[in-house]
Amino acid sequence: MYFTISKNCILFIILISILSSCSINNEINNKQVDYIHYASGGVKENYKFDILFEESNSTFTSYQIAYSSCTCRDKLTNYKSICYVEILNTKSNPDDAAIRYITFSENKGLWGDSNPNYLKSEYTEEYYDEHLIKPLIGVTKQEIDTFNGYGHFIDAVDVDAISGATVSSSNLFSMLKSLFIYHIEKYYK
Repeated sequence: MYFTISKNCILFIILISILSSCSINNEINNKQVDYIHYASGGVKENYKFDILFEESNSTFTSYQIAYSSCTCRDKLTNYKSICYVEILNTKSNPDDAAIRYITFSENKGLWGDSNPNYLKSEYTEEYYDEHLIKPLIGVTKQEIDTFNGYGHFIDAVDVDAISGATVSSSNLFSMLKSLFIYHIEKYYK
């Protein structure tokens, strides 16, 4: 009695062998980094942000960060903010490492906070992008290090863009300050 195997059966066996030798890891291994979260009124809380994505090349490292911003409103209107930021790797002095690019939109991020400012209807996400986020391009670690906590800001930012959004902007700066520390420790040592 002879046993014959069809060509399709052989291909199926080969495919099963290959797939069974592959290891599939469904765990999410996000890195978490400590930062100071500011609640309404400037109350400090220890939080962690998640590095969802980190990819480095010879010029810069790109990150996608999920962090809690304003937590003072109803949970239905607040989500984790997702910030996409690129930081330069090529400066000889780590304090000169700078933000190459940053966004909360363009399918790379999400402004997870509630409407930036309920008191002024003209303060939309687009307004904040133009007056708060885009001015951060080119800001160095040394400049971010001047951020002294809740209600303090860096010179590059339009102060009007953050009036009424002190919690959101303070948490953005706090997250960036911690991200720069992480970046310098990893890429400048």
